[in-house]
Formats: sequence, C-alpha cells, structure tokens
Amino acid sequence: MQEGALQEPAAAKRSPGSAVLIANPTSGGYIYHAQQLKDTVTFLRAQGWQVDLKLTQAAGDARRLAQEAVDQRVAMVVVAGGDGTINEVIQALAGSETALGVLPGGTVNVWAREVGIPLDIAGAREVLIHGQIRSIDLGRVNERYFLLMAGIGLDGEVTHAIERQPVKRLGLIAYLFVGAWLGLGYPAFRALLQVDGETIRANALQIIVGNTQLYAGTLKYTWQAMVDDGLLDVCIIYKRSMLGRIVVVLDFLRRKHRQRWIRYERCKQLKVLTRRAVGIQVDGDPAGYTAQGYPATVFAIAPAALKVIVPRKTPEGLFS
Repeated sequence: MQEGALQEPAAAKRSPGSAVLIANPTSGGYIYHAQQLKDTVTFLRAQGWQVDLKLTQAAGDARRLAQEAVDQRVAMVVVAGGDGTINEVIQALAGSETALGVLPGGTVNVWAREVGIPLDIAGAREVLIHGQIRSIDLGRVNERYFLLMAGIGLDGEVTHAIERQPVKRLGLIAYLFVGAWLGLGYPAFRALLQVDGETIRANALQIIVGNTQLYAGTLKYTWQAMVDDGLLDVCIIYKRSMLGRIVVVLDFLRRKHRQRWIRYERCKQLKVLTRRAVGIQVDGDPAGYTAQGYPATVFAIAPAALKVIVPRKTPEGLFS
C-alpha cells in the first residue's frame, strides 16, 4: 500500500458518509451530463451515503457551497466540472478534513488525467466509493491556492486574452489558436527570481510553477513534481527565437528536456520580480499580473493541505 493511503482492504468500499456534489447548470457539460449526475446521486445514496446536489448560480458559488460543506463537516465535496471549478472549490477545502472528489466535466480535465480518474462519469463515480484518500500539497501564489500549476509569461497572457471573449467557447481549440498566435511574437521578460533565497536572473518567455506534472493535459514542464513532497517544481523557459520556440514545444511533446533552453529548480518558496507587468495564470485561469518592480509575486508550498480521493492505483512517480 502506498504511504498516505487509508489502512483499509484493497477491495473495501469507503464507509458511508456525507457528500455534496457541486455542478454548474449553465455549462454545456452539465446539459450533456445532467442525467448522469442525477444517476450518480442515486448511486451514492444506494451505497449508504447522504448526498446533496448543489447547483451554482453565479461566480463564486462553488467556493461558497464548498465552504458551507466544510463548516458542516461534510466528508466529501464532489466537483462535477473542470479544473477551474476545482480551483475555486479548493480555496475552501484547504486545511480542512473534507476531501475532494471529481467527476470530470471540463475542457481538458488535467487533474483527472494526472491521477488516473476515468473521464466518463460512470467510471469516475466508482473512484468515489472504491478509491483511496490521500493528503497532498497545494501551491499558493500570494493568497490563492493552486492544485496543478501557475504560470508567469506567455501562458498567463493567453489566458487573459481568452477570458470573456467569444472565442473561449471553442474550448481547447481557442487556447491552441491564441497560444500559437501570441506565442511566436510574445516578447521575453526580464525576471529576478529568489528560489529559497538563491537569486536567479533570467530573460524568460515563461515561468511554470508546478505542484503536479501535467500541463494542458499533454506537456510536462514540471516532470519531476510529486504532489506530496512538500516542494514546488519550477521550470524557467529562456528567451528563444521564433523557430526556437517551436523546437522547445516539440521537445516537451517528445519528453525531451534540453537544459540549455530551460532551468529547473525545486523549492519551498519562490519570489518573482519583473521589470514590467506580466500575466499570471493559476490552474488555467487568469490571475492578475506581476507588479512592475516591487512587491514580488510570492509562490509557496502548503504541505498536506488537501485531502483528495484518487484511484487505488496512481501513476508512478506522482506520489513520494
């Protein structure tokens, strides 16, 4: 049995408890999965669980509903949605005993892919009953937690460019199109990084701070990251020519990591200073900009801050 798992027989079901299932009724995914979500509530209740389905009505509702669940000491909050909704919910779950479960319903579903949760709801709900509970770290940028990763630079600018634009409805295609459009001409930025006190100066295209390995469901910028080691993984991608940028992406797609194009660090705290305001993204959503000069943007690790329900067999190298 992996360290950190509950001490229970491999074939045992989780003991019945209370759960809140949070879903967004205005999303296209909800319209498609509505009946499956109702079936999931019936399924969990048949296992002896007390389950309530809560539908969000406005921005911030997912966090509010999750906080209510924490205050009521609900055993599990299940997010029926994507990584953005998960990020909203973990702001309330961090530091609590309420575990996060996931029924994938987003565009890419990076967290589900990362830990091996089936992308179909029927398969994912089996994990809620037969999976294991693990305690994992969370990253934090300033006062906002992230489960997967945060980025400064090109990806931050892409998320800002797409937010609230009609093209966002195209989902992953929109990110690929805008990323390619901005990526070839995006100017590098000068940054001063303090990595656990060590100073690094870089002329960078992108700085990825990862708590997990997968990026956009395909790439692995922080390929050494483990979710329970008490460390953040940092990948700095240096300034490259137009052709060089294409080569870098192709290298990461092929899992080749050429050190002359990147710098890789692991740390408990990272401070980033930039000469100009640079876009930030957190778990794939826009999260403001760096300040022009001071104050620094601060990234830190929150060890064992979140309980998650994952399959009993998880990808090798993800847990320490």
